[in-house]
Amino acid sequence: MHVVSGGEVRTAYPHEMEGNNLLRVRKGAWTREEDELLRQYIQQYGEGKWHQVSLKAGLNRCRKSCRLRWLNYLSPNIKRGDFTEDEVDLMVRLRKLLRNRQLKLRTWSN
Repeated sequence: MHVVSGGEVRTAYPHEMEGNNLLRVRKGAWTREEDELLRQYIQQYGEGKWHQVSLKAGLNRCRKSCRLRWLNYLSPNIKRGDFTEDEVDLMVRLRKLLRNRQLKLRTWSN
């Protein structure tokens, strides 16, 4: 099956199909209910196999959207809050190091 994407015709990806029917995936902001469905799915099945998430979790989202939502917003591994003094110190040192390299590259390329 072919779909129109951004004005161009392309072949539909397998995850966009159910039999011969094109699935319409939801786009835009996530609801609390969708977040909870994704959390429950990850809790039960674990991370990975993102191609199965939307079907097994009952979400009408593409696998990339599910993966990014988990990794960037919902994962318990995300550190929230202020940076520690050590983290700030590391960022300052890395910035100085990278800036010096950037200046050397600019000088060399001119």
